[in-house]
Amino acid sequence: MDAAIEQYAPVETHNDSPTVSLSLPYTLHPSCLHMQVRSGSKTKNLVQFAVRKLFPSDQNSTNIEQVTWNAFGDGISKAIACAEMIKRRSTINFYEYVQIGYKRIEQTWQPVNLNVELDTLKVNKDIPAICILLSKIPLSNLNEGEN
Repeated sequence: MDAAIEQYAPVETHNDSPTVSLSLPYTLHPSCLHMQVRSGSKTKNLVQFAVRKLFPSDQNSTNIEQVTWNAFGDGISKAIACAEMIKRRSTINFYEYVQIGYKRIEQTWQPVNLNVELDTLKVNKDIPAICILLSKIPLSNLNEGEN
């Protein structure tokens, strides 16, 4: 099997959505901040931005009640680290909900050796994804309007 795969190389990747969209069972607050974490993202910059939005120093800015940390693939560990840093820096206790799922991408693989008659392959890959919701509002209060 390994010899067969070595005859192909990925050429292009089709990704319908660049973000992770896992469905949360809670209604998100209108001021919810959605943070998309990638493997190359700087953790310090992400956390500083989220802290400034969650705990504004000036009274004129809007107060964010919730933040979601979304990531897939290699960015999952960074998203978890960012959420933990926010919880550690905060003086309040956040309500937390974590959703784990998969994000599907489609890759086109072409034969490496053009002298051999091989077909082009379409490969669907399921990449792990995570969504971490941190909320100042109790999660039980978010669905009270829905019954």
